[in-house]
Amino acid sequence: MRFAAALAAVGLSLIALAAAVLLAAGRETLAQPATTTVQVGDYYFCDQSYVNGVCETTVNEGDTVEWQFAGSQLHSTTECSDDIETCSAPHLWDSPLMDSGSFSFTFDTPGTYPYRCQAHPIEMSGQINVLVAAQPSPSPQASPPASTPAATPTPAAQPSAVPSGGGAPPSVDGAAPWWITAAVVGMLIGSAALLAARGFRRRNV
Repeated sequence: MRFAAALAAVGLSLIALAAAVLLAAGRETLAQPATTTVQVGDYYFCDQSYVNGVCETTVNEGDTVEWQFAGSQLHSTTECSDDIETCSAPHLWDSPLMDSGSFSFTFDTPGTYPYRCQAHPIEMSGQINVLVAAQPSPSPQASPPASTPAATPTPAAQPSAVPSGGGAPPSVDGAAPWWITAAVVGMLIGSAALLAARGFRRRNV
C-alpha cells in the first residue's frame, strides 16, 4: 500500500507541475507585444487603393506600428490629435519627411489616433485603432498531495505495465516548444503512475 500511495503522490505532483508549466507559458505568449507594418508610398498609406481614403489599422495596447517608406517623393506620418484637416501641434508622433527607411511608434494607451502625411494631407491619411490588450487570468496554485494514512505493509507485487496513449503535440514552426513537450511528458508519466497505483490497490483488496 505504501508503494501505491507513493505512486499516486508522484502522479498528482507531475500533473500539477505540467498544468503550471502550461499556464505560465500561455501567459508569457499572451503578453508578447507585436509590431504591425504600414506601407507608405506615393500618395497612399497601406496600399494604392487608399489614395484619397483612410488607411485604418487595428492593434493591441502595447503594440508598435512601423511605417515603411518607399516612393519617389517625400512623405511623413503625423498624428492629428485635434482634427485631420487642421492637424495642429503638438503631435503625439511626427516623423520627418522621408522617401525611404522606417518610422515606429508604440501605442501604450487604447483609443483612436488619426494621422496624415504633412506633404500630401488630402491624398494621404490614416487611423490607428488601439484595443485594450487581453489580460491573462491569475495562475491557480497547485494544492499539495493529500497525505495517505499509514497502513500495515503487505508483500509488494510489481505493478503491471500500463500502456500510455497520446503523443507529442504538433510542432510549432518545425519543432514543439520545450514547455509543451515537458508538460505532455509530465502528464503522461503522472497518468501512468495513477493507473498503476489503482491497479495495485485492486489486486491487494
